[in-house]
Amino acid sequence: MLTGQQIIQNARITNAVNAIQAYQAQFQTYAQNYGALPGDDPSAATRFSNLGVADNGDGNGVVGTNNSFDSTSAELPAGESRLVWAHLRAAGLVKNQVTNSSTAIQPPNPFGGLFGFQNGAFNGVFTTTVLCLNKLPSGAAQAIDGRIDDGAPDKGTIQASVDSSSGTGSGNGTVAHTYSDGQTYTLCIRM
Repeated sequence: MLTGQQIIQNARITNAVNAIQAYQAQFQTYAQNYGALPGDDPSAATRFSNLGVADNGDGNGVVGTNNSFDSTSAELPAGESRLVWAHLRAAGLVKNQVTNSSTAIQPPNPFGGLFGFQNGAFNGVFTTTVLCLNKLPSGAAQAIDGRIDDGAPDKGTIQASVDSSSGTGSGNGTVAHTYSDGQTYTLCIRM
């Protein structure tokens, strides 16, 4: 029989998996519909009336890595990793999760961290666009990895690193070789 904490943890894991799959699909839909990556789209401001010129990406074909796990709304114009969310919201692909005037706010994950898109992760292990989420307890990180990929933090399309001591992992740490109890992790999923 599951305890209350196990039920809550399983619900959070399921919510995270569902959000990962939804955000991956929304990212791909934007790219297919508009011929540009969200966040990197140099025509976003002309495409969507609720965006300004400062909300355009540079159009170089990659989502910049600055601000990947920065939840501060004062830092605008936002870097491309945060503009992903403004572009997805402007296109009507991501709804809600905005608590202030900026649409470039990253959505929270069920474990108190954030979701973030960026180009590359883990010091070159991934070199293309990735979706990352941070502040995952070890059991949750392993369960999410196991449901979507192979359950190993250093293999496959999902890889993990131990969050820094502040718990604000950025996907730029070293890939972990095992999931260890008592640690929190950043998972990055290759798009």
